[in-house]
Amino acid sequence: MAEWPPMTHAHLSLRQILVKIQSVAQENGLEKPVLAVFDLDSTLFDVGPRFEKVLLDFTLQKSFTEQFQEFAEIFQNIKVIKGDWGLKDVVERAGRNHFQKNKIDELKVQNFRRQLTEFWTEKFFTNEYLEFDVPYKGATQFVHSIAKTNADIVYLTGRDQHRMGPGSQKVLEKWGFPVQSPKQQLVLKPHKDIDDALFKRDWFQKIDSQKYSQIWFFENEPVNIHLIRESSPHVNIVFFDSTHSKKAHPPDDLPWIQDFYWNEEE
Repeated sequence: MAEWPPMTHAHLSLRQILVKIQSVAQENGLEKPVLAVFDLDSTLFDVGPRFEKVLLDFTLQKSFTEQFQEFAEIFQNIKVIKGDWGLKDVVERAGRNHFQKNKIDELKVQNFRRQLTEFWTEKFFTNEYLEFDVPYKGATQFVHSIAKTNADIVYLTGRDQHRMGPGSQKVLEKWGFPVQSPKQQLVLKPHKDIDDALFKRDWFQKIDSQKYSQIWFFENEPVNIHLIRESSPHVNIVFFDSTHSKKAHPPDDLPWIQDFYWNEEE
């Protein structure tokens, strides 16, 4: 298992990781490169803007204007903040006081939530809306810095190929992530119904780890992290502290980072 003490200083963690990768790359040359694996949603990319765009587009639907006009107020300043996971956190925070203050019928509230959930689920996981994702600070530069060491780069995501494949490739290119070389690969689920954690666990188990001098994995979801640590203890894992499902506690003995920013001149 990776021998790293817990770190809460993101800049120090990133600098030490880069130094370690660069050092290993120099020692092994082209024979055994480093493999760096990055999750996309809520690791490299802030999906909050995508989330907000879907919610605002819901208010433009005819069904909304005809049935739920009295709910328009909660969308005026709706904002996805760090730690929000799924619709419930965002909508409940924005609408709680509105629902109570206006004494809206509970059945109508339930119908509103149902239709909003259906619309969000249909739109959020699509190529169309991926263009609204924005990289976290320093993400593009950090991945490029690792790529410069001759490392193999893999973007390993729980997104599925059918609904989000072309959009994922496009948004990586849009923000200048290294994706053009044969050493850089985007890996998506072949079908949306495959469990994210099992998909990623199986992917790590299938790769030829002997090809690499080190393997690094950057991920925000503790469920995925715990499963991969158990099945592939040779992988060095970095926890990206953004948001997660809250189905498991983040590990406290791994590096934690909140962005990918560091000053190369320090």
